[in-house]
Amino acid sequence: MAFVTKLFRIMISNRYYQVHNSENDFDIIPLPSTSSWMTQHQIRMLHYADGIELVWLSQNYDHPLELFKKKANGVTLSFVMTLKNTQTLNLSELEAGHPTGQVYYLHNRHDHNDNLLHGNAFISPLDLVKIKEVAHYPTQPGWNVFAIIDMDLSYWMRQLSKQKDIGVHNYKIKIQNRSTFWRYYLVDTRNQLNGKCKILPKGDSNIFCFGAVKSSTELPNTYYATSTAPIAFCDKYDYFFSLATFDKSDTGKNEKILLEKLPYPTYDSIKRDKGDKKKLYSDIVVYV
Repeated sequence: MAFVTKLFRIMISNRYYQVHNSENDFDIIPLPSTSSWMTQHQIRMLHYADGIELVWLSQNYDHPLELFKKKANGVTLSFVMTLKNTQTLNLSELEAGHPTGQVYYLHNRHDHNDNLLHGNAFISPLDLVKIKEVAHYPTQPGWNVFAIIDMDLSYWMRQLSKQKDIGVHNYKIKIQNRSTFWRYYLVDTRNQLNGKCKILPKGDSNIFCFGAVKSSTELPNTYYATSTAPIAFCDKYDYFFSLATFDKSDTGKNEKILLEKLPYPTYDSIKRDKGDKKKLYSDIVVYV
């Protein structure tokens, strides 16, 4: 006999957070119609660091889920996903859809084995729909809508019946961390570089490398080097980069570490390429 029956849980994960993956930059709020239905049927929403969970005050019914099928048949619960952290759109590969009249539309009608609420491995522009196509999109002031989440309870029951172990059904929202080309600007304050330097990977950064250090044509006494591939933002890195000088006459064999650990970029200073707007850079200025 169960007094509380767990229904489902919605969990948000952002790959930016390597240290505490339970960090969550979003709120999930039921629409008024959903909130009213939940109150009438004694359903409560529990808040967690990574999302929400819905539970039913099922009193002392012997087979609560069988009884709940009658309540759930044909019902869709709708929630709004709102931003709590204004920097989320920088540290993740997401853009706000609202300025273009779109909204991310997430739902549980995908046939994923891992129960994702979006079509691909991560939320993407493919999940954007026009706001006018969402009949229950809230137009009242004060709703900072990032995404609409529709939970079809009939479909949820069908998915639940396929589980080997009957328990709380976990739905996932996964967010990809943003990658940019890292570009180090080396300001030579002591005239010790003269272009005879390079950026070396350390730790697990061997999968990343930087191109040749070049002299800036716009900034005096300044050199720069750009990563050959985009590097993802994280709250903690297992690698770093060092600045080394070398003797050109010795084909670079006499390397001397000038700066052991170069700083990481911040996610609030992203720049777009002048020619290719889709190519993003993170500039890091280092005084040597």
